[in-house]
Amino acid sequence: MLIPPVILHVLEWTAVLLNVGFTLCIAYEKRIGWALGFVAGGIGVGLYALAHTWAMGVLNVYYVAMAVYGWWSWGRDGRDEGIRTRPFRFHALLVGSGLLLSCAIYMLLAQYLDGNFPQLDAFVTVFSFIATWMMARRMIANWTYFILADSVAIYLNWRIGYQGYALLNGMYLVLSVVGLVKWGKALKKQRGGALTA
Repeated sequence: MLIPPVILHVLEWTAVLLNVGFTLCIAYEKRIGWALGFVAGGIGVGLYALAHTWAMGVLNVYYVAMAVYGWWSWGRDGRDEGIRTRPFRFHALLVGSGLLLSCAIYMLLAQYLDGNFPQLDAFVTVFSFIATWMMARRMIANWTYFILADSVAIYLNWRIGYQGYALLNGMYLVLSVVGLVKWGKALKKQRGGALTA
């Protein structure tokens, strides 16, 4: 079934606006952001499947699931567990594992699924998975991981022809810096001391 380009365009820009709202809400630690992310992720599943960027489609399924988890995690018994940090060795292991997983997914996409832009698709997907999980767990480094993933995603989406998503990833770079600064200040206040990781 062919979907008219105007419908695809409207869906893409709707997802862009919802994703901007999601990121702003999360940067300011507003739980409602997870609801916006849920709807945006659902739209993304369809759009990336149509573009044959299978890993990005799966990533958006994950976004939908993480939106449910984030909503639950951030509102559990009204508790606020605060912003968290992890030591350097945690991040070294996570980045190394992420790169290995990216290579494995790239081979799967290239050899068996005839995916478009499999290297970029795999890298963005894996590091976005990691960053989203970290965000739901309130780890401050999620913003740094998103900066890395979104930098590559700008190019991927431009190559796919999704200019709205490319622009969105550009906005994400700015919003991720805002989130990192905001969470850094909140962490200092939370700890009453200096930012450690």
